[in-house]
Amino acid sequence: MKSSKRELLLSALLTNPTVREAAASVDVPETTAYNWLRNPDFVREYQQRKREAISEASSFLQSRISEATGIVCSIMRNEKVSPRTRLEACRTIFEYAYKAVEQEQIIQRIEALESSAMGDSGQ
Repeated sequence: MKSSKRELLLSALLTNPTVREAAASVDVPETTAYNWLRNPDFVREYQQRKREAISEASSFLQSRISEATGIVCSIMRNEKVSPRTRLEACRTIFEYAYKAVEQEQIIQRIEALESSAMGDSGQ
């Protein structure tokens, strides 16, 4: 990007809920922000930064899974906690375990389909 204002807007778009607020936070007219968002190079850079931000957030959350699981398990086992809260902890574990298995199965099916498609195309 040529302009430092564009760089600032790219960052602001990642941290503000609307284009209007992002533009205002870096003192760029809203119409200018929308014009830049029509520029394919600007949009590509914005999308790349958004993917990187999501990837970083995902990595951060994944690094906390064991800790969170331990906390939920300790709540589930704690007889001093209300039965409703313990039940919610159990439900949480069941729901996330089910989703994890389901996602793994979907990934395996996609990989099998991709492998089959690659084999069918002769690559």
